Amino acid sequence: MDIYQLYASRHDYPDLDYDKAAEHLSQAIRCRTVSHVDTAETDQSQFERLHQLIRENYPFIMKNAACKTFGNSLLIELSGSDKTLKPAMFIAHQDVVPVIESTVRKWIHDPFSGDISAGFIWGRGSLDIKEMLIGFLEAAEYLLSKGTKFARTVYLAFGEDEETVGSGAKAICRYLLSEGVELEFVWDESGKIRDGKTYGAPAITVGEIGMYEKGYADFAFRTRSTGGHSSLPFYGTSLGNLATAINAVVSEKRPGSLSETIKESLRILQPFITEEPLVSLVRNIDENEEAILEYFLADPELFALAATTKAPTMITPGAPAANVMPGDMEAVINYRMVPGDTIESLQQHYRSLLPDNVEVTFLRGVNASRASRHDSFGFRSLVRALNRYYPDVVFIPSANTAATDGHNYEPVCSCVLRFTPFLEDNAIKAEGIHGTNERLSIRAFQQGLRVIVRMMEISCLKQAK
Repeated sequence: MDIYQLYASRHDYPDLDYDKAAEHLSQAIRCRTVSHVDTAETDQSQFERLHQLIRENYPFIMKNAACKTFGNSLLIELSGSDKTLKPAMFIAHQDVVPVIESTVRKWIHDPFSGDISAGFIWGRGSLDIKEMLIGFLEAAEYLLSKGTKFARTVYLAFGEDEETVGSGAKAICRYLLSEGVELEFVWDESGKIRDGKTYGAPAITVGEIGMYEKGYADFAFRTRSTGGHSSLPFYGTSLGNLATAINAVVSEKRPGSLSETIKESLRILQPFITEEPLVSLVRNIDENEEAILEYFLADPELFALAATTKAPTMITPGAPAANVMPGDMEAVINYRMVPGDTIESLQQHYRSLLPDNVEVTFLRGVNASRASRHDSFGFRSLVRALNRYYPDVVFIPSANTAATDGHNYEPVCSCVLRFTPFLEDNAIKAEGIHGTNERLSIRAFQQGLRVIVRMMEISCLKQAK
């Protein structure tokens, strides 16, 4: 799929200074805003540097906004003229993941260079997700510079630690809650573009807007042993017992489920589905739910939308020598849970599934978020904006299989939308997000900017009632 062939209406907003916007993104990438679970390891000065760039680069926003900081997190309020309209919030996180030291030599450009070269903006954060942070700022600055008056109050919220613990977004939400603010919608990152063939609709491209997030949980599985000589493994070894437990967990087939959001996505796609077995199954989704679920669970592209996934990700080192039995062993398995599975139910299940010599301990996580309504003003507005710039894409409500800051705002908003409007080549995204040679094409950056400006116009100006 050539993602760039999907672009349309590229001549909109010809007076927007796209070169300056790219330079602003480049400057933001040079700020090494790497977050760590242990905040003592975080270089706070890099966040201060980014905040100074925002103050310098966006004078119209600074002139019209009320700004509040919560640690390194930033909330910008642009007051609207119509107080009967609920505010809209556009969110992105400032922080980025670390660059693995051993990969630095593999980067074509230094990971924090922000170089603009060969049609790309290079560096950590160009895809995740400083382009969205800068995009929201550029759009608001552009509209304000033209004398635009927002009818709906606009919040720009930039958390400091989405990649770790999300404390910044939680702090901003607590403040809004204390002020009695109820938001019309929150627009956050994520979403996905797929070849429609995955859904039995080869003539279209599908854009999935995340309407809820799957749950996230890390569980530690431990086995105990005093070790000993490897010639006397009568009771097995802690490593062998742990391996048996991991195999039991991973190989177990747990029942999946189709959320109401996924069912609605199939109803929207039904006119475009032409291939079996889905073309027959979606004629009556409720009646054929079990068969549709089996289809999803058997498809490598779709199974994560319907199944609680489990991925062993960490294990402690074994014995120091081949003829020594290891002592205590521990592995961590990461779960992404569909609605219906919870941290509590999984913990109880594995305690009953595994033998007594395997301990199961919950480390961290959150249950699946609440589903936003697809018939909401926010969803309709976002689809309308996206349709202008990607008219050949059919946008559907879907699940977010990864976590974002969005779920932290549920106490003040019933409509959280997760979709990144900078549509980039899938191979570039797969290589770059949290990986090596992260980069964003200039044309993708420009097209995403157009979407954001249009969304602000549609949803936040006077006619947006």
